[in-house]
Amino acid sequence: MNIFNFDSRAYRFLEKITDFLLLNMLWIIFCLPIFTIFPATAAMFGVVRSWLRKEEPSLTRMFFKFFKDHFKQGFILGIIWTCLGVLISFNIFVGFQMDGSLKNVLLPTLIFIGVLFLFTSIYLFPIMVNYKNNGIGIIKNSFLFSISHPLTTILGILMLTVVVLATSVIPLSFLVLSSIVAYFNYYLCSKSFRKVERQKNISFKKEVS
Repeated sequence: MNIFNFDSRAYRFLEKITDFLLLNMLWIIFCLPIFTIFPATAAMFGVVRSWLRKEEPSLTRMFFKFFKDHFKQGFILGIIWTCLGVLISFNIFVGFQMDGSLKNVLLPTLIFIGVLFLFTSIYLFPIMVNYKNNGIGIIKNSFLFSISHPLTTILGILMLTVVVLATSVIPLSFLVLSSIVAYFNYYLCSKSFRKVERQKNISFKKEVS
């Protein structure tokens, strides 16, 4: 089989792998200043959203557009979410150092808050690129989706766990896994979005009738 046949499955497969590699490299480059991690991640999710919607203009042009469109919101939300994550992690660490009955009450509460933080994080970027919301709206809707669609949330966490484990064993896997996980994470979340949108549409029709 001639892999250079543009209509062949092998060529399309290689083309898609190349797209994922390029997207991952763009994401890594734009994350290098550190403070741009959230806008760069939003741009990556914006690109995979376009792929899933069969909108496929220039990958580089798409990435730059989404990075520009979500820079301010992503930057501010990144500061808020990072500070919140650090605060929760610090309190859990302190909770483990405690002794007595206070630890038995406080530590489970802190861990529960940490789990909710992690759950909400799964939906954060899909919500950001799929709906027009302010920062508080993104966090609120991410939280509501995470608890109302637990299976998607758990699958998202499992994918992140696999990436962390794979990267720790094979560091170079990081060069492609991030964009692939973003793709499947958005794919799973988009199913939840469509389900809720269909339910709202049905409710609206019932109210009108």
